[in-house]
Order: sequence, then C-alpha cells, then structure tokens
Amino acid sequence: MSNLGQIRNPQSAIQNTIGSSFKYFFSGLSFFLLFLVFPVSFVAAEGDITLLFDMEEQYSDNFYRRPDHEIDVYSTIIKPGITARTWTDRSSVFLAYSPTFNYYNGDNHTVDASDDDFVGHDLSLVAETTFFERLKLSLTERFQDTREPGAYDALLQSEADRERYSTNQVSPFLTYDFAEKFTAILGYQHQAYNYEDSRNSHEHRGYFTLRYHLNDRNSLEVEEQYWSREYPAEPDYTSSQTQLIFRRTVSDFLNYEIGVGYHDREFESGATGVEDYDDIIYRLALTGESDVSKLFLGFRKNVNDFSKRASWYFEANRFTLSVEHTFVEKLIFTLATFYQMNDYETVIPPYTEKREDEIWDGFLGIRYRIRDWLSAGLSFEHTDRDSNISEWSYTEDRIFASIRCEYGTARRK
Repeated sequence: MSNLGQIRNPQSAIQNTIGSSFKYFFSGLSFFLLFLVFPVSFVAAEGDITLLFDMEEQYSDNFYRRPDHEIDVYSTIIKPGITARTWTDRSSVFLAYSPTFNYYNGDNHTVDASDDDFVGHDLSLVAETTFFERLKLSLTERFQDTREPGAYDALLQSEADRERYSTNQVSPFLTYDFAEKFTAILGYQHQAYNYEDSRNSHEHRGYFTLRYHLNDRNSLEVEEQYWSREYPAEPDYTSSQTQLIFRRTVSDFLNYEIGVGYHDREFESGATGVEDYDDIIYRLALTGESDVSKLFLGFRKNVNDFSKRASWYFEANRFTLSVEHTFVEKLIFTLATFYQMNDYETVIPPYTEKREDEIWDGFLGIRYRIRDWLSAGLSFEHTDRDSNISEWSYTEDRIFASIRCEYGTARRK
C-alpha cells in the first residue's frame, strides 16, 4: 500500500497538488457563499446549539478483514462535537463538526494496531434560502477524515482496506417551482478523495431533475446526471445516467419510490484494465417513520463510482433492510441487514477469471436513554464476504459499547 504512494512522477505530483488545492478551494467557497449569498439576518434569527460527547469501545475479531490469520483489535473512539442551527422565515443554516480520536490496541506480534491511531474529522453544512416565492438556493458540504471504507459510497462498505483517507463533497443547487405542478432542480457537485498513500481523485458532476406533481401524494420525475472522475494515473472516465422515478406517499407514515434508468460509462481512449459500462439500473425504496418507529427497505442496482485501482469496478445488486423502534420512550431497538452481489467488470491480474462477491451483513443494537441528556448502547455486527477468489473472502464479528451525552439549548428553553 505504501509503495503505491511512493511511485510518483512529476506530472502526477502536479495533479495531486491541484486536487489538494481543489479541496481547500471548495471548502472555502462553501463558507464564502454562505455569508455572501444567504441573506440570513442572524440578529433576528432563531437558533439553537447542541453539545455532544460520544465514547465507544469496539472489538473486531478480524479488523484487517483477512481470509486467514485474522487479527483481533480493540478500538477506543472518542468523539466530542457541536451542532448549530439558525433560521428565519426565508433562510436556514445547519452546521455540525466533530473531531474523532481513534485508538487501536491488539495483541498480535506481527502487526502493531496502534500504528493506525489517528484523529479524524467530520463536518457537515446545510444552508438554504428562498430568493423569491418559488426559487430556492441550497448549499451542502460534507468533509470526513476516516479509515472506514464506504463512508460516501455504500457499495464499498465491505471493502477490506483500512487506509486513512479524507473526502470532501460540495454541492450548490437551485430549486424552482413553476406552472403549479412542476419543479426543476439544477445542481453541481464536486467531490475529492485524498488518500494517505494511494492515489487521489476528484469528480465533477452536474445534475438536472424535472418533477411533475400528479397530486398531493404522487409525483413523477426525470433525473439526468453527467459526471467525470479524474485520477493522476488510473484511467479517467465520464458517466451519463438517466432515470425515471415515481414517488408515492401512501400515508403519513409510509412512502415509496420506484426508479429505472440507464447508465453509460466510457473510459478514456487507450485505457487498459477497464471496460466501458452500459446497462439498465434501478432503485426501489420503501420508507416509514412515526413517533416511535423507523423503517427502510431498499433494492438497487448500479456500478461503483470510485476505485483505487483500474480493475476494481463492479456492478452491484444490493438489498437493504433496517428497522428501529422505541419501547416505553427510553429503549431503542435497531435491526439492520444488507445483502450485496458484486460482479467485477474485468479480470483482476494475476487471476484468470472475473471476481464475484456475495456479501451479507447483519446488525443488532439496543440503546437505553438513562436521562434526557445521557444514553448507553450495546450492539453486534456480523459481516460475511464470500468470493470466488478465496483471497477476497473474509468474515468479521464486531461488538460495540457506547455512551452518549448531549446538551441542547432548544430542550432547555
């Protein structure tokens, strides 16, 4: 892994510098737009602040997700944080930030897990303002510094790589309601990946959505996305994706959506180790929420956006289910699972057949609210990845025990 970071030429070094500059440019741009464009009168605005403190102990029996010679690791994660909101009749701003202190300890004599200790960061920004009665400008930003695979792409959630990386995603977009039943959304998104050793990448994405409101409970929309992802050395690509999506609100508790479309991806000419992709994609989702319960049931098919190596693109079919229920106002029960099939697009050298994975993950957790400001949780997660190439198979069991404190000005008023 470290060797990949050392093999650099002047051109790739310049490209990495440019990618890093993009990260800081777009972070600064978000806050510049926030104060320049969003006309929030903070003197007259309402608002609240919440202080958070999470401490979690984790145990993994296969932290590095190996097919054999598993290494068990104990983790201590300390996460203080703050969230702040302010709003008026026309505008609102939400900001959340948490530094994350990660400490690892293992008894294996071949690997010192404490070498992976680090301080991560998690920042979220959501702002919106209504210029006119029908025109709204929104801005979102998410920055995360982590070792967890799939922090931004759920299709990569089961990857075995624990390399530290940061990712920054900035997206301004306009929403316009017109002709009583139509809504148009025009947006842009920039995303940058910056790895500790491996090569970085960044993405530019534009999207347009035209939604027709059939009535108060049903809508039909056409969504078009076009984006390019660039790497210093790996083949760049451009993608075009069109979907037709039907949404229905069944009741105050339940709603669903059905989407089907076409995804076309083309890699730069002359690229080796990759194949262009074009196929039907779909997504189905059922969501529900009440005062005491939450439900999500989803099916989706698509191809992953980001790959650290040219041959690591795959088509994924994923099923997801999560249920949460609160008993007697204090005991929160959570059950979640997903099943995913990955079919890789090309043969990964030195193997002679295309890789195929089946992943199953199950999560069970309980959380008890001791006081309004204090809660404790205990949970268990099992992951099983079965691959036709044994080197990529693994199982992992994880146990989590946590304490959470939160103090908000809103609940004290």
